[in-house]
Amino acid sequence: MRRLTFIVLALAAIYGGYWFIGATALSKGIDAQISAMQADGWTVQTTDLTTEGFPSRFDTSASDITLGTPDRGLIWRVPFAQANALSYRPNEVILVLPEHQEIEIDGKTYEVQSDGLKASATVAANTALDLTSFTAQSGPLAVDGATGELVSLSNGIVALRPSGPAPLTYDVYANLDGLTLSAGLRRLLDPTSALPETFAQSTIDGTVTLSAPLDRHALTAAEVPQIDGFKINAMTLTWGKLSLRASGEIAIDSAGLPTGKLTLSAQNWSQVLDMAVQAEIIDQTVVRTVKNMAKLMAGGSTDLSVPVSFQNGMMSLGPIPAGPAPRFR
Repeated sequence: MRRLTFIVLALAAIYGGYWFIGATALSKGIDAQISAMQADGWTVQTTDLTTEGFPSRFDTSASDITLGTPDRGLIWRVPFAQANALSYRPNEVILVLPEHQEIEIDGKTYEVQSDGLKASATVAANTALDLTSFTAQSGPLAVDGATGELVSLSNGIVALRPSGPAPLTYDVYANLDGLTLSAGLRRLLDPTSALPETFAQSTIDGTVTLSAPLDRHALTAAEVPQIDGFKINAMTLTWGKLSLRASGEIAIDSAGLPTGKLTLSAQNWSQVLDMAVQAEIIDQTVVRTVKNMAKLMAGGSTDLSVPVSFQNGMMSLGPIPAGPAPRFR
């Protein structure tokens, strides 16, 4: 019995020592990462940075966080955040985020209100800490701008992981339930209020190729990784009687111009086309030509499938030029 007691106490001491060594190493690693980011021009401000959770967890929390990219194009502010991990699985982290967040994009501030927003991330056990999986999910969430609410949803999930052996390519999946646009945007797209307030379905499954890997070095680079291309395996947006599906692949050059082709399938295509015109996706000068060609391709049906091509900075619907292509940077 005495020998067993000694063994238990020895194991407890070893495990406790492991926790304190791990917690100290984690704190030093965070401080080094913050210093490296600040040296590379990032804005990193925080208070009350602590690690607790002895003996089975590493729970790191911080208050009054401000994180900004070197060009100040993106700034994130939150009153607190916490990263929790089991001490024997420190590379699997659960992120706890507050109900209120503030995001500034190119000088415009957006308020994010959420209920139950949390995320989990797993990184590789190497010095670069390559991201191997990321999942974020939330209950009711709303994004407000200077003119009021922009978009809201009842719940949603977004997931990302490396796409097999393809370099810098990640699988992406998103599902947003109860997606609702602002009243102003709904009036723009649906001036007669013929459609419901919320989308019945909003899902996307595809891959995205970035300019740099998602690892700890991405937080010390002069700019965050850029999207160099994407592939849509399946996308579905259902809004009342309208339904839009998409698939295809697009490459994006250094100027943000796309090259490639998407196949769009629309139910009640005439209304979908009107919305694209209202949103200035299709140039007003070619609207009549595009509508006439769409009628011919649909053959009298309310359903239409059409290739959308992007090349040399221009966009075409089938064989018909539809104006300048959108820029992704």
